[in-house]
Amino acid sequence: MANDIDIFSLEPSKISRDLKGKFLLIYGQPKTGKSTFGSQLPRSLFLNFEQGTNALAGIRSVPILRWGDFKKVLTQLKKPQAREMYDSIVVDTASIAWQLCEKYVCQREGVDSIRDIPWGQGWGMLRNEFSECWREITLLGFGILFIAHSKDKPTEMRDENGETITAVAPDLPNQCYTIINSIVDIIGYLQV
Repeated sequence: MANDIDIFSLEPSKISRDLKGKFLLIYGQPKTGKSTFGSQLPRSLFLNFEQGTNALAGIRSVPILRWGDFKKVLTQLKKPQAREMYDSIVVDTASIAWQLCEKYVCQREGVDSIRDIPWGQGWGMLRNEFSECWREITLLGFGILFIAHSKDKPTEMRDENGETITAVAPDLPNQCYTIINSIVDIIGYLQV
């Protein structure tokens, strides 16, 4: 069995100043320019889990109606010609990707709800399916931009007038956010 790992020929890593090969999460209110930001990434492929790119010219995008569509894209990204065409994958939006992944796991397991999978195993299946697919994309050498909407979250803190301070966070389910947060290098909030 051949061993293609050679720790003696490794070169020190270099940090590029552009976003090529980076992993990002950008979130904000609708119509704040999240997809437009993604369209500025050179050689990007949009995975349209929602249709947010109608006003963007010159982008390459594929509609993703089911998680199975995404898995087909993932298979194609393994081909050498994909690396010749694309540097970054734009996920528009991450929350819908999570929903479609959950639906996929439920259909695969023959249940109506992830809770119907015995002994709580459904949540682990969902986490594994979702995280392994994105992990595979990162290991293929593509950068990823996850796009999400934002939500206001009341906090326990109060301002000088006694009013509750509201925080802004990505509108993602906790498990989805945990997975994406473990992947990304940068999290940005866009506001008009």
